[in-house]
Parts: sequence; C-alpha cells; structure tokens
Amino acid sequence: MSILDYDKFDRPELLQIMKEIPIELKKRDKTMRQDLRKRVQKMVEEAGYSIDEVLAPSKAKAPVSKAPPKYRDPANSESTWTGRGRKPLWVLAALEEGKSLDDLLI
Repeated sequence: MSILDYDKFDRPELLQIMKEIPIELKKRDKTMRQDLRKRVQKMVEEAGYSIDEVLAPSKAKAPVSKAPPKYRDPANSESTWTGRGRKPLWVLAALEEGKSLDDLLI
C-alpha cells in the first residue's frame, strides 16, 4: 500500500516527481549528516574528548610481510608460488606429471 495515490497524477507529473526525488533525498541526506555530526561532536565534547581522540585508530597493526616466492612454473617463469595456501593449477599439473615440489624450487 502506497502513501501516495498515484492515480491523481498524470504521466508528466509522475516523471517530474521521479526527477525531484533524488535531488530531495540528497538534500535531506546532507542535512541529516550535518545534524548527526553536530550531535556526535556534542557528545564527544561532553565526555571530555576531542573528535580526533575518538576517531583515531586505537592501535596500528603490524604490516603483514609478503612471503618470497619459493616455487616457479618451468613453463612460465612469471608464475610463482610461495608455498603457502592452495596449490596453483600449474603446481598440481606438474605433480600429476610426476614432478616433485623439489623440481619446482627456485
């Protein structure tokens, strides 16, 4: 069940409404975000903090280092594998051909 009775609008009026709705939604979203920002700022100040203290990341995570490649595809030297995670298709194919992982070492 709709809030509006669309039968009372003709086609051009409905098309005009369709054009106006996105514009109105953007205006309202902007106003709501501004109001929300003010309310959050007030709450933060009442708690005795600055907005930067509240929104700053708590602790920086240590960067995850990428493992160096350990195996190389003999058919394509650009295809490498670290030995971690799922075996690539070229590794599986080489193993099916009777090669060992030692044969693929860099």
